[in-house]
Amino acid sequence: MTSARDRVYAELRRRLMAGAFLPGERLREEHIASELDVSRTPVRAAIERLVADGLVRHEERRGAVVVGWADRDIDEAFELRMLLEPYAARTAAQRATPQHIAHLESLNQKMLEAVLSDDDDRTAQVQHYNNLFHHALLDAAQSARVRAMVENLLDMPIIIGSFYFYTREDMLRSVEHHRQIITALRACDATCAEVAVRFHLTSTHLLFRSQRKPAQG
Repeated sequence: MTSARDRVYAELRRRLMAGAFLPGERLREEHIASELDVSRTPVRAAIERLVADGLVRHEERRGAVVVGWADRDIDEAFELRMLLEPYAARTAAQRATPQHIAHLESLNQKMLEAVLSDDDDRTAQVQHYNNLFHHALLDAAQSARVRAMVENLLDMPIIIGSFYFYTREDMLRSVEHHRQIITALRACDATCAEVAVRFHLTSTHLLFRSQRKPAQG
Protein backbone atom coordinates (compact mmCIF):
# COMPACT_ATOMS: atom_id res chain seq x y z
CA MET A 1 0.00 0.00 0.00
CA THR A 2 1.27 3.48 -0.88
CA SER A 3 2.20 5.52 2.20
CA ALA A 4 0.44 8.82 2.89
CA ARG A 5 3.77 10.63 2.49
CA ASP A 6 4.41 9.14 -0.96
CA ARG A 7 0.82 9.75 -2.06
CA VAL A 8 0.94 13.41 -1.01
CA TYR A 9 4.35 13.89 -2.65
CA ALA A 10 3.21 12.36 -5.95
CA GLU A 11 0.05 14.46 -6.03
CA LEU A 12 1.80 17.73 -5.16
CA ARG A 13 4.56 17.05 -7.68
CA ARG A 14 2.01 16.32 -10.40
CA ARG A 15 0.15 19.56 -9.61
CA LEU A 16 3.34 21.62 -9.54
CA MET A 17 4.45 20.28 -12.89
CA ALA A 18 0.99 20.81 -14.35
CA GLY A 19 1.11 24.49 -13.38
CA ALA A 20 -1.68 24.21 -10.81
CA PHE A 21 0.21 26.57 -8.46
CA LEU A 22 1.35 30.06 -9.37
CA PRO A 23 5.06 30.94 -9.11
CA GLY A 24 5.70 32.29 -5.62
CA GLU A 25 2.47 30.83 -4.26
CA ARG A 26 2.70 29.62 -0.67
CA LEU A 27 2.01 25.94 0.03
CA ARG A 28 -0.17 25.88 3.14
CA GLU A 29 0.21 22.63 5.04
CA GLU A 30 -3.14 22.82 6.78
CA HIS A 31 -5.03 23.48 3.54
CA ILE A 32 -3.27 20.65 1.67
CA ALA A 33 -3.76 18.23 4.58
CA SER A 34 -7.49 19.00 4.68
CA GLU A 35 -7.88 18.69 0.91
CA LEU A 36 -6.03 15.37 0.71
CA ASP A 37 -7.54 14.05 3.96
CA VAL A 38 -4.24 13.41 5.73
CA SER A 39 -2.44 14.82 8.75
CA ARG A 40 0.08 17.63 8.37
CA THR A 41 3.02 15.25 8.99
CA PRO A 42 3.04 13.59 5.52
CA VAL A 43 2.38 16.99 3.93
CA ARG A 44 5.42 18.47 5.67
CA ALA A 45 7.57 15.50 4.59
CA ALA A 46 6.34 15.79 1.00
CA ILE A 47 7.13 19.50 0.91
CA GLU A 48 10.68 18.83 2.12
CA ARG A 49 11.15 16.37 -0.75
CA LEU A 50 9.89 19.00 -3.18
CA VAL A 51 12.39 21.49 -1.75
CA ALA A 52 15.15 18.93 -2.38
CA ASP A 53 13.81 18.51 -5.93
CA GLY A 54 14.16 22.24 -6.57
CA LEU A 55 10.43 22.77 -7.17
CA VAL A 56 9.75 24.54 -3.84
CA ARG A 57 11.88 26.79 -1.67
CA HIS A 58 11.66 28.06 1.90
CA GLU A 59 11.30 31.82 2.41
CA GLU A 60 11.62 33.66 5.69
CA ARG A 61 8.21 34.55 7.16
CA ARG A 62 6.35 32.87 4.28
CA GLY A 63 7.39 29.25 4.55
CA ALA A 64 7.32 26.95 1.51
CA VAL A 65 6.66 28.72 -1.80
CA VAL A 66 6.53 27.47 -5.39
CA VAL A 67 9.56 28.05 -7.61
CA GLY A 68 8.43 29.70 -10.85
CA TRP A 69 8.75 27.83 -14.16
CA ALA A 70 7.09 29.71 -17.01
CA ASP A 71 5.83 27.70 -19.97
CA ARG A 72 8.28 29.50 -22.23
CA ASP A 73 11.17 28.31 -20.05
CA ILE A 74 9.98 24.71 -20.30
CA ASP A 75 9.43 24.96 -24.06
CA GLU A 76 12.89 26.44 -24.50
CA ALA A 77 14.48 23.61 -22.52
CA PHE A 78 12.74 20.99 -24.63
CA GLU A 79 13.64 22.79 -27.85
CA LEU A 80 17.29 22.93 -26.85
CA ARG A 81 17.21 19.24 -26.01
CA MET A 82 15.66 18.50 -29.40
CA LEU A 83 18.53 20.34 -31.05
CA LEU A 84 21.36 18.86 -28.99
CA GLU A 85 20.38 15.34 -27.95
CA PRO A 86 19.72 14.08 -31.50
CA TYR A 87 23.23 15.29 -32.35
CA ALA A 88 24.54 13.41 -29.32
CA ALA A 89 22.76 10.28 -30.55
CA ARG A 90 24.23 10.69 -34.04
CA THR A 91 27.68 10.97 -32.50
CA ALA A 92 27.03 8.01 -30.21
CA ALA A 93 26.12 5.86 -33.22
CA GLN A 94 29.62 6.50 -34.50
CA ARG A 95 31.51 6.19 -31.20
CA ALA A 96 29.58 3.96 -28.79
CA THR A 97 31.42 0.88 -27.56
CA PRO A 98 29.70 -2.47 -26.88
CA GLN A 99 29.98 -1.59 -23.18
CA HIS A 100 28.06 1.67 -23.72
CA ILE A 101 25.29 -0.17 -25.55
CA ALA A 102 25.12 -2.92 -22.93
CA HIS A 103 24.78 -0.28 -20.20
CA LEU A 104 21.94 1.45 -22.08
CA GLU A 105 20.17 -1.91 -22.46
CA SER A 106 20.58 -2.64 -18.76
CA LEU A 107 19.14 0.72 -17.73
CA ASN A 108 16.20 0.35 -20.10
CA GLN A 109 15.49 -3.15 -18.75
CA LYS A 110 15.50 -1.79 -15.19
CA MET A 111 13.15 0.98 -16.32
CA LEU A 112 10.81 -1.63 -17.83
CA GLU A 113 10.86 -3.68 -14.63
CA ALA A 114 9.97 -0.55 -12.65
CA VAL A 115 7.08 0.23 -15.02
CA LEU A 116 5.68 -3.29 -14.58
CA SER A 117 6.11 -3.34 -10.81
CA ASP A 118 3.53 -2.44 -8.18
CA ASP A 119 6.05 -0.71 -5.91
CA ASP A 120 4.92 2.37 -4.03
CA ASP A 121 7.74 4.38 -5.58
CA ARG A 122 7.30 2.99 -9.11
CA THR A 123 7.11 6.41 -10.76
CA ALA A 124 10.23 7.63 -8.96
CA GLN A 125 12.11 4.51 -10.08
CA VAL A 126 11.01 4.95 -13.70
CA GLN A 127 12.05 8.59 -13.59
CA HIS A 128 15.44 7.63 -12.10
CA TYR A 129 16.30 5.02 -14.73
CA ASN A 130 15.05 7.23 -17.55
CA ASN A 131 17.34 10.03 -16.40
CA LEU A 132 20.27 7.61 -16.15
CA PHE A 133 19.51 6.37 -19.67
CA HIS A 134 19.74 9.85 -21.16
CA HIS A 135 22.96 10.55 -19.27
CA ALA A 136 24.36 7.23 -20.52
CA LEU A 137 23.51 8.26 -24.08
CA LEU A 138 25.69 11.34 -23.54
CA ASP A 139 28.45 9.05 -22.23
CA ALA A 140 28.19 6.99 -25.43
CA ALA A 141 28.73 10.14 -27.53
CA GLN A 142 32.14 10.52 -25.84
CA SER A 143 32.14 14.30 -26.22
CA ALA A 144 32.90 16.56 -23.25
CA ARG A 145 31.53 19.53 -25.19
CA VAL A 146 28.17 17.87 -25.88
CA ARG A 147 27.93 16.71 -22.27
CA ALA A 148 28.58 20.23 -20.95
CA MET A 149 25.80 21.66 -23.13
CA VAL A 150 23.14 18.99 -22.48
CA GLU A 151 23.65 17.75 -18.93
CA ASN A 152 21.96 20.66 -17.15
CA LEU A 153 18.93 20.36 -19.44
CA LEU A 154 18.50 16.72 -18.45
CA ASP A 155 18.47 17.63 -14.76
CA MET A 156 16.07 20.58 -14.78
CA PRO A 157 13.71 19.93 -11.82
CA ILE A 158 10.54 20.77 -13.75
CA ILE A 159 11.40 18.34 -16.56
CA ILE A 160 13.10 15.49 -14.73
CA GLY A 161 9.81 14.42 -13.10
CA SER A 162 7.68 14.33 -16.23
CA PHE A 163 6.77 10.70 -15.51
CA TYR A 164 4.34 11.91 -12.85
CA PHE A 165 2.09 12.71 -15.82
CA TYR A 166 2.49 9.30 -17.46
CA THR A 167 0.10 6.39 -17.56
CA ARG A 168 1.63 2.90 -17.59
CA GLU A 169 1.04 2.82 -21.36
CA ASP A 170 2.95 6.10 -21.75
CA MET A 171 5.83 4.65 -19.73
CA LEU A 172 5.91 1.49 -21.86
CA ARG A 173 5.97 3.65 -24.98
CA SER A 174 9.00 5.49 -23.62
CA VAL A 175 10.77 2.18 -22.99
CA GLU A 176 10.05 1.20 -26.60
CA HIS A 177 11.48 4.52 -27.84
CA HIS A 178 14.64 3.72 -25.91
CA ARG A 179 14.81 0.29 -27.58
CA GLN A 180 14.65 1.95 -30.98
CA ILE A 181 17.50 4.28 -30.02
CA ILE A 182 19.60 1.33 -28.83
CA THR A 183 18.88 -0.59 -32.06
CA ALA A 184 20.10 2.38 -34.10
CA LEU A 185 23.28 2.64 -32.02
CA ARG A 186 23.98 -1.07 -32.37
CA ALA A 187 23.57 -0.76 -36.15
CA CYS A 188 25.91 2.27 -36.16
CA ASP A 189 23.13 4.09 -38.04
CA ALA A 190 23.70 7.77 -37.20
CA THR A 191 20.66 9.05 -39.10
CA CYS A 192 18.30 6.54 -37.50
CA ALA A 193 19.67 7.30 -34.02
CA GLU A 194 19.19 11.02 -34.57
CA VAL A 195 15.62 10.58 -35.81
CA ALA A 196 14.74 8.16 -32.98
CA VAL A 197 15.87 10.59 -30.29
CA ARG A 198 14.14 13.55 -31.91
CA PHE A 199 10.88 11.60 -32.14
CA HIS A 200 11.21 10.47 -28.51
CA LEU A 201 11.76 14.01 -27.23
CA THR A 202 9.02 15.48 -29.42
CA SER A 203 6.55 12.93 -28.03
CA THR A 204 7.63 13.74 -24.48
CA HIS A 205 7.23 17.47 -25.06
CA LEU A 206 3.76 17.05 -26.55
CA LEU A 207 2.64 14.92 -23.61
CA PHE A 208 4.10 17.41 -21.15
CA ARG A 209 2.35 20.35 -22.81
CA SER A 210 -0.98 18.52 -22.93
CA GLN A 211 -0.90 18.20 -19.12
CA ARG A 212 0.08 21.78 -18.36
CA LYS A 213 -2.46 24.48 -17.61
CA PRO A 214 -2.61 27.47 -20.00
CA ALA A 215 0.56 29.57 -19.91
CA GLN A 216 0.86 31.81 -16.87
CA GLY A 217 3.83 33.86 -17.96
